[in-house]
Amino acid sequence: MSNPARNAVVVPDGPLPMLPPSLWESRDVREAVAAESPGAVVAIARKAHGLRQDELGTLAGFSQSAISRLESGSNIAYDLRVLRTLQRLLGIPAHLLGLTDRTVPVPSGDLVVGMEGKALMALCASAVFSADNDNAVSQLLVLRRIVNDAHNWRATGALMPAVRSMYDVIDTLRRNARGEIRRRLLGTGAMYAEFYGWLFEEVGDLRNAGAWTSRALEQGQAADDRDVVAYCYVRMSQLAEADGDDDRVIGLARAAQRETGVSPVVRAMALRQEARGLARAGQNACMQRFDLAQALVRNVERPLTDEYSIGYCFTDLHVQMQRAASMVALADHRRAIDAYTELMPRWGSVCQWEQGVHTATLAYAHAANGDVDQAVELGFAALNLARVTGSQLIVNELARLGPWAATPAIAELTAQLR
Repeated sequence: MSNPARNAVVVPDGPLPMLPPSLWESRDVREAVAAESPGAVVAIARKAHGLRQDELGTLAGFSQSAISRLESGSNIAYDLRVLRTLQRLLGIPAHLLGLTDRTVPVPSGDLVVGMEGKALMALCASAVFSADNDNAVSQLLVLRRIVNDAHNWRATGALMPAVRSMYDVIDTLRRNARGEIRRRLLGTGAMYAEFYGWLFEEVGDLRNAGAWTSRALEQGQAADDRDVVAYCYVRMSQLAEADGDDDRVIGLARAAQRETGVSPVVRAMALRQEARGLARAGQNACMQRFDLAQALVRNVERPLTDEYSIGYCFTDLHVQMQRAASMVALADHRRAIDAYTELMPRWGSVCQWEQGVHTATLAYAHAANGDVDQAVELGFAALNLARVTGSQLIVNELARLGPWAATPAIAELTAQLR
């Protein structure tokens, strides 16, 4: 019989210690690099730190199975975002994983950052920033991307304290900065505030979601950061959906598009949101907006940097999945099912909460199309993703199956939603 205490996940409370340089010159590491096996290098570093796969997964924001697949050489072992997270966390020299040395140096200063959240504690607790150092902004943008990537694969609640702590750090830096550094800190703080509002929306707290999104908009305007301003209008449009106010959904998405100097990817996100609003209002004109969004996002050049930028992971797939969801809104359920089915082989590249929302939407489409058994199967798959991510957005979408609650399996599903 196993000992639960012995199998418990033990996570360090602070950053991992530096490994001896001799490790990177060892025969095992040299052979792993020669074989172009970054997963094997990760395994060596993990074991040198005395971590199990599940413990490393908890620190990095990934599942134990993801770490196992990475170390065994599956495709995830060549995902640059995953490798960069593990490289920083374990202290692996970048070139051993086939990465360029784009790590951000840590300068001396007078504000030590201590953050809640195990993964970010391990990555960032020893970081030091100075309000008069432009490099501080780069570090903060790298951390913003780290928390965004972590959010894609882990529950929201674990990230909220860390994100709030980082916002408070930026606010302190901003108050002590001047000139261009202050402007950049305002824009960076706005990106954290917007994300904090998003996390509130995910757990169903729309009041705080709106308050933090409004704060982000104000800071973006003060920083004259047009991408931040436009994206905050997109976020406000998304929040308007919860009120069922289609006019505001469309109007706010159009306000985002009226901002000048906005990047193509943010403009594509605004077009997609307008299309979503038009579909909710029953207007077939939404498809033209999706076409424009797809054309824009397909031609976006992605900067090679570890810093966060709005829409850095927004792709053509996100537009196509929302197009399929809009077919459901237009009651074209058969066409929506076909579109979703065609996209399904690529779903693994979008984050779990988004997979959950679209799985629930597809469940609804099947129910409305008369295939309740398939709706049940997809509904429970979405419910599992809701439990993993803690996303209220998935739960809200699953609640639309209520009209079929006379079916015992649907009744069981909706009961579990409560």
